[in-house]
Amino acid sequence: MYKTTDDMRCLLTQPINVTLARGVTALGLFDRINKFEFRLEQSLQRGPVRWGFVKQRKFAHWDIVVALRYFYSLFFCSRARGSTWLAPIQSETLGILKQVRSLSEKHHWKTLRREARDLESQYWATRESDIASLIFLSGYFVFVSSIIFSVARLGSIDILEDFAFWATAASTLGAALATFHLLRKLYLLCGLWSVLGSKKQVSTLSEDRQSLQTIRAVTFTQILLTVARLATAVAAAVALPFSVAENGFGNRITTQADIPFWIALGAVVTAVASAIFFFVVEYVVRYNLTPQLGLFVCESFRDEIESIHQVLTVQLNEFDTKQVQEREAWEYTAREFLHKYRFDTVFAADRFGQILQYIQGGMDPRADFV
Repeated sequence: MYKTTDDMRCLLTQPINVTLARGVTALGLFDRINKFEFRLEQSLQRGPVRWGFVKQRKFAHWDIVVALRYFYSLFFCSRARGSTWLAPIQSETLGILKQVRSLSEKHHWKTLRREARDLESQYWATRESDIASLIFLSGYFVFVSSIIFSVARLGSIDILEDFAFWATAASTLGAALATFHLLRKLYLLCGLWSVLGSKKQVSTLSEDRQSLQTIRAVTFTQILLTVARLATAVAAAVALPFSVAENGFGNRITTQADIPFWIALGAVVTAVASAIFFFVVEYVVRYNLTPQLGLFVCESFRDEIESIHQVLTVQLNEFDTKQVQEREAWEYTAREFLHKYRFDTVFAADRFGQILQYIQGGMDPRADFV
């Protein structure tokens, strides 16, 4: 109770603009979040788990319903000035995030910076959960159609064979999802590669320039690998429906019947080549990186990380220890910095963890490691 009162005192004593319209005031945001609490609780998948892996879920949490909700959210515009009961949970979360950012901007980004980071993490977690349901459905449809097709071929059942023929088109969804994911990853990698090049040009220290050049080279290998995988996904997304069209309506199509085969063969060859290149990147390029990767990467961005930490640091209270509050501030700093610069797309999880831990530790290298 004392800590909450102290937080309220700190907020109320800050210079704020009290003449804002109700749509962007703290009171309007507070009312919206109170109404959002019930919807958020209903959207969470809670309940017992049988045998350690089977979860009892409501009908609204089934993968088919989540997939339909995802497609529905693509056509729904989130609003920063008010909620709509028709809005799906991810669109409403994004709308609240926009309203939080608008209110924070009105007050010169002195408030709600941590809350904005939490809301953004929640929004992307919801989106990724929906995409995971799409991936599961795609794999499930392909698996079921394969069984039906095998039974139809063994038993010479024409009806089942026709059904399985059309069901194979569902495998195109998996290729389309892979294409979307790889396009987004390629965009992030190209953006990071460009930022590293800009920082290298303005850097005055030779150590920083060398570090940035090494990170940029590793990023470029990931760009090449992502382009190869993207070509594989696009070729598969084209070959699968093309093959269905040729097999079902070959007499009505003027193109050569073996074109889907050559496209699929190109996809297989590219997939094998990208797998070999992945082993080269993993066990040659990444393996030879310095074990002090956190120090190696973050020192080139020290000024920017410290500025983020300064913004995300709140006034210390007298109820929690200084170490606990500093650790929380550096936790938000790490999340903010690594969301802006997506090093997770460049380094594997273990190497990326070194960067995260270095920032969480306060950017303070141990003397025996320097």
